[in-house]
Amino acid sequence: MFYRRWHRASVHSFSARKSDSIFRAKQELHRKPRTLMFNPVRLEEIVEEVKRMGIDSSRKKFLVAVYAFRSMSKSTLEKKIDVYRRWGWSDQAINEAFRRYPMCMTVSEDKIMSTMDFLVNKMGYSLTRIAKQPSFLTRSLEKRIMPRALFARELISQGLVNEFKLSVLFDASEKVFIRMYIDRFVNKAPELLKLYREKLKISGKKHRSELA
Repeated sequence: MFYRRWHRASVHSFSARKSDSIFRAKQELHRKPRTLMFNPVRLEEIVEEVKRMGIDSSRKKFLVAVYAFRSMSKSTLEKKIDVYRRWGWSDQAINEAFRRYPMCMTVSEDKIMSTMDFLVNKMGYSLTRIAKQPSFLTRSLEKRIMPRALFARELISQGLVNEFKLSVLFDASEKVFIRMYIDRFVNKAPELLKLYREKLKISGKKHRSELA
C-alpha cells in the first residue's frame, strides 16, 4: 500500500505534539458545517499521515494537506497515486509534490491524465520538471494551461525568452501574465497580445471538439 511505503520513506522528525496537531486541525475544520459529519478517528489518522510526510504542523500548509486528505477516501487517493505512477513518477517524487503543493492530490484522475498528456506528449515537458512545480495542476487545462503553454512556445521560438518557470507561467493571474510576457515585449513584438488571444481561442475550440 502507498501509505506503508510513505511511512518507511519518511525520515523527518516531528516536534509538534500529536494532541496539539489534532486540536488545530479540528479547530480549523469545524469552521465548515460539513465537518460536523466527519469521523474524528479518521481525522486523527489523516493528521498522523500528514505529519509522517514531513509537513510542519505549525505551518498553514499542514492544514491544507489535512483538507486534501479529508476530501477523499483512501481508495480514491490510491487511484490518483496510481495515475501519477503510470506517468513515471516515483513514490519519492509523489511525496515531494504533495509536500510542495498538497492540493495536487485533489485533482481528478481524468484531469491528471489529460494535463500530463498535453504537457508531456504534446509540449515535451519533463516529468521531473512538472513534479517539482505541481501547483499548476489544479489550473484549468483549456483556459489556462493550454493557451499559455502554446504562447510560451511561440516566445521561445522567436528568441524572446529562453525558458519559463512552470509555476509562474501557469499560476500567475491574467493581469500579471500579460504584464510579464506581453507588455514586456510589446516594442519587439507588438503582435503578441493578438497572438495570445488566438491561442486562447484555439485551445477552447480544441477542448470543445474533444468533448463532442
